[in-house]
Amino acid sequence: MKFFSPPAALLALILFSSAAAPRAQSAASDNNLAPGAPGHDAQWTNAGKDAVGTSNTLESKVWFTLRDGVMTEVYYPTVDVANTRVLQFVVVSADGKHVETEAEDTTHHVEVVDQQSLTFRQINTAKSGDYTITKTYVTDPARPTVLIDVEFDSHHGEQLYVYYDPSLNNSGMHDSAWTQWAQQGGSDALSSDADKSSALIISRQPKQLSGFGVVANGFFETSDFLTELRRGNKQLRIYSRAADGNVVQLAQVFPYFPPDALLKLGGDNREPPSNHFTLALGFGREPDEALKNARQSLLKGFDAARAEYAAGWHDYVDSLRRVDKKYQAEYEMAALVLKAHEDKTYRGAMIASLSIPWGGGSNANEPNVGGYHLVWSRDLYQVASAFYALGDKASADRALDYLFRVQQKADGSFPQNSWLDGRPFWGSLQMDEVSYPLVLAYQLGRTDNETWAKHVRPAADFIVRHGPATPQERWEEKSGYSPSTIAAEIAGLTCAAEIARRNDDQTSANVYLAAADDFARNVERWTATTTGVYGDKNYYLRLTFNDDPNDGAPFNVGNGGGTYDEREIVDAGFLELVRLGVRAPQDPLVAKSVAVVDKVIKVDTPNGAAFYRYNHDGYGEMDDGRPWNWDGHYTGKGHLWALLAGERGEYELARGMKSEAARRLDAMKGFANEGGMIPEQVWDKPEGPRPDLKFGEGTGSATPLAWSMAQFIRLATNLQEGRNLDTPDIVAAHYSKGVPPRATAAFNFPAVEILERTQAGSTFRVVGGVRSPGARVFALVGEERRELELDAEGNVSFDVTVARGDTAVVIAAISPTGATYFQRALVRGLTQEEKEREDRDLYPPELAERVKAAKTSPLVEGEDVTFIYRGEAKRVEVVGDFTGWSPAGLVLREVPGANARVIRLKFPVAARLEYKFIADGGWILDPLNPNKNNNGVGGFNSNFTGPDYRPSPYAVGRDELRGHLERLTLPGDDKRKVQVYLPPTYAQGSARYPVLYLQDGSQFIELGRAAEVADRLISEGKLDPFIIVFIDPVERNKEYWADDRFADWMAQTLVPLVDSRFNTRAEREGRALLGASLGGVISVWTALRHPEMFARVGGQSSAFQIDDERVVTALARLDDETRRRYPLRFYFDAGRFEPLIMDVGRRVNVSLAARGYPVTYREAAVGHNYTAWRDRLADAYAALWAK
Repeated sequence: MKFFSPPAALLALILFSSAAAPRAQSAASDNNLAPGAPGHDAQWTNAGKDAVGTSNTLESKVWFTLRDGVMTEVYYPTVDVANTRVLQFVVVSADGKHVETEAEDTTHHVEVVDQQSLTFRQINTAKSGDYTITKTYVTDPARPTVLIDVEFDSHHGEQLYVYYDPSLNNSGMHDSAWTQWAQQGGSDALSSDADKSSALIISRQPKQLSGFGVVANGFFETSDFLTELRRGNKQLRIYSRAADGNVVQLAQVFPYFPPDALLKLGGDNREPPSNHFTLALGFGREPDEALKNARQSLLKGFDAARAEYAAGWHDYVDSLRRVDKKYQAEYEMAALVLKAHEDKTYRGAMIASLSIPWGGGSNANEPNVGGYHLVWSRDLYQVASAFYALGDKASADRALDYLFRVQQKADGSFPQNSWLDGRPFWGSLQMDEVSYPLVLAYQLGRTDNETWAKHVRPAADFIVRHGPATPQERWEEKSGYSPSTIAAEIAGLTCAAEIARRNDDQTSANVYLAAADDFARNVERWTATTTGVYGDKNYYLRLTFNDDPNDGAPFNVGNGGGTYDEREIVDAGFLELVRLGVRAPQDPLVAKSVAVVDKVIKVDTPNGAAFYRYNHDGYGEMDDGRPWNWDGHYTGKGHLWALLAGERGEYELARGMKSEAARRLDAMKGFANEGGMIPEQVWDKPEGPRPDLKFGEGTGSATPLAWSMAQFIRLATNLQEGRNLDTPDIVAAHYSKGVPPRATAAFNFPAVEILERTQAGSTFRVVGGVRSPGARVFALVGEERRELELDAEGNVSFDVTVARGDTAVVIAAISPTGATYFQRALVRGLTQEEKEREDRDLYPPELAERVKAAKTSPLVEGEDVTFIYRGEAKRVEVVGDFTGWSPAGLVLREVPGANARVIRLKFPVAARLEYKFIADGGWILDPLNPNKNNNGVGGFNSNFTGPDYRPSPYAVGRDELRGHLERLTLPGDDKRKVQVYLPPTYAQGSARYPVLYLQDGSQFIELGRAAEVADRLISEGKLDPFIIVFIDPVERNKEYWADDRFADWMAQTLVPLVDSRFNTRAEREGRALLGASLGGVISVWTALRHPEMFARVGGQSSAFQIDDERVVTALARLDDETRRRYPLRFYFDAGRFEPLIMDVGRRVNVSLAARGYPVTYREAAVGHNYTAWRDRLADAYAALWAK
């Protein structure tokens, strides 16, 4: 390197550096303090790191990150505490006119110096070509020191400085920096904030200490020396100390003058300094400790430290599994990076990323920016499962120990995320994060009693009490029902059940398994639409806010992404159902949803296909390059996520599509940068607003993301093994033949309105029973769990004493056939004062005036409905559609000033509901309600309607039919009544007509007005003419309970008789079946038993719950071959006030749609009665006779 004489400014530097205190804590006098405190706002650097590093030793508690040719955040003494913003070199031209930095004025290249250790080299070449800076990074395995081996190749006598921005203790403010006179001559750069200190020193000869020519201290962009140099000031002031602010230090490297330089300035006998030197950035609790660590590392020498550093990593790599050589290098890098994300104090704590996405917000002034250097239970599970795949079970075990011993809360849950010491950072709850540790515990064989009793049981209990809905799903933005979350809950509970069984806790085991099965039976009805906007309209959604994926609820995706119909928003989280063993890889709904994913959120990049988290995602850089949250309102534009390619690969491997899975792994490998770091997000378009945003490469969100590296490891390992090792075998085995059916059982609790406002200390009774022979029933009440003793008929009752606060009461049943049942009631116990306050809010004084003035009951005010009783009875309770016609504690109360007993409830504004009062034990109609009707269910009932209820326009009670209704005589059978409706055109010619076979014939004619509805639809030209055969049962409960003999009679006796007597289309396409309640069950059963005879079948409020094990299971077994041979068209409906029927109806709807069957499904805010069925009958006719 060319040697040159110092300019005047440099002489000033040397003069100012000559005064230093003997101790680091008092390195400068107060009269040389830098002005401009506290400096401009601090900001963490871009999260797209080129490399990260640390040693594989516990003694060296320091981690470095690299980006844009410089060193960025350095973490010490734990992996969640950043202490450095940037360390880079500043190059000044010999004449002082040009000031350049590595980050801005050079082109950058990163080399992986050693593929089996985290040793990286940055090569920065000036855009002008005037110089090259080559830096190699390691940490000292024995202490918290980062060592940087530097070569400065200069061609024009440039001056070289090192620019260091300490940001100690996780914040950019509150630091102090000063110059320390080096014992060996020159200066050292020290900084401190509370119990975190750093020392930056230099060695110009191996294993020897040197000093910087001078160290200038200042405040960021107000008095720092780099800012002064850039301004071109001719008179530069150097400050030996900057206190309490956002400080920066600039240390002179070249030209360097030894301590006697001032005596030799006039001579020319000096040797030019070497262009090869080593920097040490040491850390400690005190400045002296930091300086000592840095000095000892330099005295050891870079080469010796590097050799120790590499050897530690080599030993680790040698212990790991091998995969295909095509992936081995990236596989090893991923393993090293995951290991580097583990803390060395809080063992097992592995953070999400050594980065802060997009710099972490508006500023980094205070230690409140967690970025991604926090622990998420979900991410830690992903990483631990990768360690297990690598063959490093010890690391996976430490992760589980950390989860259980540090993060887990007293109630069994886990925080959304936390600092390493377990302090929660964000305050929400994600149910998958409660579930994954249970899967991990099972996978690792951690089934010992302590793990079970202290950790697994509390977490599983929490899921049972609070699942399946989640306050946040895995993308941490929305609450509701998420396929990925529910998959984790099912797997977690199934694993917990097995751990409970191994610990001889059969009650817990059965409760967990029943809950898991209930979630598994219902996940589609909660999260898969059949009325969507893509494909055949049947696919999984990202999330539903309630349990209805077909209601089109508005979905604000957040982050400025906009508001959409929830059916428009899809992600690939449902693939967790396959990976965790809950659904078969060939599941048809999963396959259809994959096709939707490919259509909506897949992008082909130069490095391979990638996927958005979901469409309209707003978490990412704007298309013009502005960072997420640029406006302080979390606005952005989401990009592709690298790890999702790996998740898709695991699904394809499960399906036996190994070559496709390998292409996903190729893509992930392609997404990695020069340093082998796989990002969180990948830029999604050919156009990039900045040079660092390239199509198919990482963005500024987070690189590396531990989850991405873990997913690469898992997929590579699984490809090598030919199967997904992370699929829990116990879950896959349990659901290998499908989800166990629902056991026939029912239990009655007080109404929700009562349970959510119950006085603590009071008692209520739960009454119910199970109809599955040999079944066992278990109860979980608070912390108490026990098996219940059934009587000979399978009935049981027990009392619950209400505790203060929130309590879950859980009932679970297991039958010998494997059928399960799960029911949960949430109880909120209030003090007397709290209950009185809430009662006053519910029954305000102004309500009393309206009740007093009311002439009829109930008083309907929008969704508020107040039932009123004026009479002599001392205790009055309301029962009806909304209580399942069982007493539920809805007792009317005195309201001062109203002269009446009342109860105020909420109902949908489109509701039509029927009810009665129980007055002193006797069931009566509402005396103040003139609206009553006989619906064939419970005799006469009172009824009310909401303001938006609309009755059927086709059933207005017209007595005369344009068609004809006649009795059909059955040869040899005078007990059964069968009537036939013939359409108006029947007698006009020889045309042949399709036939609908309708159960409960006489009641459907009288109460359901089925003939009238058909007659009007046909007469008005809305439907083609058809015949209806009305069939009355003889022994209804026996015949309609999926009875084979009755089904055979229908197909083999009745149908041939009808075909012989009337002009029918005597073919399966010309025949339909329909019934209500049990009539719907026998209609479906007949179609399944005789598919050669019937092509169309429907059920109104079909009571499938009475025999889920037979009927629903039979429907679930319909497959492609059956559908092609005997295609069936279905119609189903349900009332929202018949919850069991509605729940099973939704399940059947989505199950059949997933298998390619055309299904029409309707719901209304009604109960179980003929008025409700009459109102939907036109829909049933139209759906069944659809072309």
